[in-house]
Formats: sequence, structure tokens, C-alpha cells
Amino acid sequence: VKSHPFVISHDNLNIPFHVYSQCIDNQSHFDSGTAATIYFQPDAPPIAPLCNRTLQEYCAAGCLTPLNTFRVLRYLIECPEFNFATYSHRDDLVFTPPLPIQQFPSGQAYVTQQYMLGTVHIEEASYEGNDKLLTEWFKQLGLHSDEEQCRTGMECVIPWVGDQLTIERLRGLYKFRAQDHNAFDQMDWIIPVFGWFHLHMAFTNSLHKQYLGTTAGCGLMHAFTLLERKGLNYVQTKGPFYQNLHDTITHVAEAYIWTCW
Repeated sequence: VKSHPFVISHDNLNIPFHVYSQCIDNQSHFDSGTAATIYFQPDAPPIAPLCNRTLQEYCAAGCLTPLNTFRVLRYLIECPEFNFATYSHRDDLVFTPPLPIQQFPSGQAYVTQQYMLGTVHIEEASYEGNDKLLTEWFKQLGLHSDEEQCRTGMECVIPWVGDQLTIERLRGLYKFRAQDHNAFDQMDWIIPVFGWFHLHMAFTNSLHKQYLGTTAGCGLMHAFTLLERKGLNYVQTKGPFYQNLHDTITHVAEAYIWTCW
């Protein structure tokens, strides 16, 4: 972690302790703690020092080069009714896929590895708990010395992944420390990243609720019937419901783009 970029995530865990012969000072109880995992590529080349301000400039530059235009065009040129090979302007640069901003290397040597840190008896539902957890994780990673804190604050950014509650607590700590005296105490090094997969599931379920409609209408139920997709009438939390619904919505969107074209 001192020489390679890494991603870290932590979340709460609940452990029931069962006692079969209970007494006054030894009873069954339910306790909470927190577990953390770090992710990194062991053979990835080291990256140059990167501070939070430089990262913000990269993000601002990325907003000026949207990648969605090519995706919409791909829907059109891959339409079965459109023979792109005979299109007179097929060599136009607009059909060229956008170049990757910073393409990651691939292959067996670059498989991401993950390692769990030691589970601690600290709750992560409060600001105080998350403050203690940050200190604990840095101690376990060997990044708690003054020299390492200075390097982290001035030369590093660390993506910190968590669910909605965790990220809200970390963002709150970031705001509370905005007036501290140095980059490490101000948490300039942290990049809170909420759970994208949970967001996708919530957004997809919202689309299902809003646009389900009926078989005779123009909503999703009508598309489910035409495509013969089973098990999508009701939102489910188990099984491949999300994947099937995601694929169906993608197909419906592609069909609507073709129709508008």
C-alpha cells in the first residue's frame, strides 16, 4: 500500500453470541463491529503523486468529452435494417470509438487481489465511529506515522467505497474537517465512492415501478409480453431479477432509438 494505488472499503457486521448455559455475567447477546478490505493490483506500475486538486481537474476535463454519443450511434449502425458497410459516410470520424482516458492493463498478471484487514469492535453508524475506524485502518496498513500522513495528504488519493450510510458519514467528516490545519487532517486524500451496484438496482426498481403499465398499454409490461420475459411482473430481491430487468430495459431503449430514427 506504500508503493501501489489501492481501494479500500468497510462495512458493519453483526455477530450473535449464543450462550447455552447462561448466567448473570455470561449471557447471549448481539454485537456489532466493522470489517474492511483493500483491493490492489500487485504488479501494476506505480502511479505518479496525485493530489485531490489535480484529480478534480481531471474530472472537469472528462466532463468535456462525453462518451454517450458513440453508444447511441452504435445502436443505429448495428440496426439490422441498416447496412452500415454500404453507407457512403461510414469512414467519418464520428463513428470512431472514443479513446480510453487511461486504459487499464489486462491479463493474468493484473488480476485484482483483495485482503481483509482485522475486524474491529467499532461501530460505523456514527461519525465518531467512522473517525475511529479511519485511524484504525491506517494503523493496520502502517500508514499512521507522521511521515506517512504527510505523504498521504500531499501525494495520494484513496477511493473509499461503502454503502449509502458509510459514505454519508465519511462525507460528513470531510465537511467537519474542512478548516483543519493540514491536508491529511482535512481528509483531502479521501474519495468517497458509494455503492454503484446498489444505486443501479434502486434506479432499475424505480423504473419498473413508474413504467410497468399494462399488457395493453405502452409500458414495460407490454414489452415483457412481446419479448416473452417471465418473472418480471413484480420486483424481487432474490434470483436474477435485476439482471433480467436490466437487459430488458436496455433492449427496449435500443428499440425506441431505432423507432425514433
